Amino acid sequence: MKKLLIDRRGTILPVERGLRRIGRYKLPYDCDPLTFAIRDLGVIEVAFAEWGARVRLRPAIASSRAVSELMYLLSDIRPRRFVLTHLQRTWEEELVPAFSPMVLRLEELVYGVRSRHPDKLFHAEDRSLDPDQSLMPAPFARLLRQWIRRNGRLPDNATVPFRRSGCLGRTTLVEECDDSRMVIAFRGRHLTHYGTAGWTKYIGQPIDRQPDIRFSSAASAIYAEAHPRAAPILQTCEGTIASPAGVGRRSIYERLILPWHLPDGRRVVSGVSHLRGRADWKDARNLSESASIS
Repeated sequence: MKKLLIDRRGTILPVERGLRRIGRYKLPYDCDPLTFAIRDLGVIEVAFAEWGARVRLRPAIASSRAVSELMYLLSDIRPRRFVLTHLQRTWEEELVPAFSPMVLRLEELVYGVRSRHPDKLFHAEDRSLDPDQSLMPAPFARLLRQWIRRNGRLPDNATVPFRRSGCLGRTTLVEECDDSRMVIAFRGRHLTHYGTAGWTKYIGQPIDRQPDIRFSSAASAIYAEAHPRAAPILQTCEGTIASPAGVGRRSIYERLILPWHLPDGRRVVSGVSHLRGRADWKDARNLSESASIS
């Protein structure tokens, strides 16, 4: 069984290395070092075996960054089932049958009932671009090479680099208008979080004024930063989107943001996402909230 530890900063460590760090603390007489780390330091333990994975944490002190890294890790490996052990007043153990229920249960434990509410904060963290691009999703690496080769300039048919890179279906193109608004110029047909027609329905609308305003305003802020930074931006993201139909979706994904220029000099920003995992649910609160802002 392979064991890993995730500390409050989101650093993933082999259990032996993590325990060496914990050895610097004066431990209570009533627990072992690993239990102390989980109970008092907010460390999350993950153990993988052929049958699935075991996760052990104390939800009250686990950090958002550590939980994010846990979700990325689980979404990559996709164990068949989970044993979730969590400390409330006493240690409790649950059997969780699949990844999507595991995402929901972790959200519920760590963030409480607000985790399924549309005003749950969107979370994104910048990642450093790996020089050899080996840890990047393959479509991202191909698109980045296109961006470098073209010196950040799109052809007359702006979708060509994205089609050649195999990521057109998950691409959003945002054009900067004269009044500084960022307006959706193109959205790939696989981006269906606002319904099956969402990939065409919101063309020409400001990027921050989508049906779930709370999510769209938080998630779209990076588009305005792309040209001032003048460099690729790679992020890991997670957040909850409430659709007009009342279906809430918790998504974990990576995105690559690139600044471009059209042949006539206009500035465009592309955002391409790579979905790691998601969990959907239907909730009456989502329906009432999304209806009030659409």
